[in-house]
Amino acid sequence: MGECGGTGGMQCMLLAQTLGLAMARKAADILDRHRVPLTRAAGGDNGLDPAQFAADDAIFTAVLDAANECLGRFDARPADDRWCDALLHLIQLAQFAAETS
Repeated sequence: MGECGGTGGMQCMLLAQTLGLAMARKAADILDRHRVPLTRAAGGDNGLDPAQFAADDAIFTAVLDAANECLGRFDARPADDRWCDALLHLIQLAQFAAETS
């Protein structure tokens, strides 16, 4: 089997785009789910389930790392210098995905 399981180049590109948008939506969902609890005053019960937060954190980190790696194909800065841009791209992609679905 060739690249993308034997599918054509355009089909492979569509699969990559769909996967990227799905990952961006997942990251945005995680941010939305934890935005309010994480911005509450420190010291109080923020209502976060530690197990759920750990799982979401692992997923979000993996998605952000992947976005940063993808951005690295177009941006020669070190990964530590472009992670904020990768996060902004993820958020923009998630907004685009929400508008088009």
